[in-house]
Amino acid sequence: MDISRPVSAALFIYECFRLSLLVAFLLISQSIESVFPAGSLAGGAFFPYIAYISSTALFPLMTLFMWLRPQEHRSYIALYMTGKIIGIVLFYTWAIFPFGEFTGMENARNNMTLLWVSIGINMADVLSVWGAWTLKKENRKAENGGL
Repeated sequence: MDISRPVSAALFIYECFRLSLLVAFLLISQSIESVFPAGSLAGGAFFPYIAYISSTALFPLMTLFMWLRPQEHRSYIALYMTGKIIGIVLFYTWAIFPFGEFTGMENARNNMTLLWVSIGINMADVLSVWGAWTLKKENRKAENGGL
């Protein structure tokens, strides 16, 4: 049974959900004044968010291509897994360091919310790496004639 199409579709749906959750979380957690200083983008404060979100937007694109044309884009599987593994390792490296000064209860609550949402996303990323590994094994089986 060929499970590559449903797994690719599930990865695509997950990546779209992950990207929308990330954008929503960034917009909710940041005040408008810190993102758009004085009502303009002249201060450059918006650039780090765009840079992070645009690189994260590559994951839904890769999974879309792996889903729609799996034979042509099977090399994206290794790239996808590598990007996810790097992200997971960087997250846990980031998580072991303190979150900065807790200046008040609201800041501490926001930091803990950020930590728990990030842990949930990274657990799902581990599952997405497992799904991509399954795709890679299925492609390898197909190349070897079903062995």
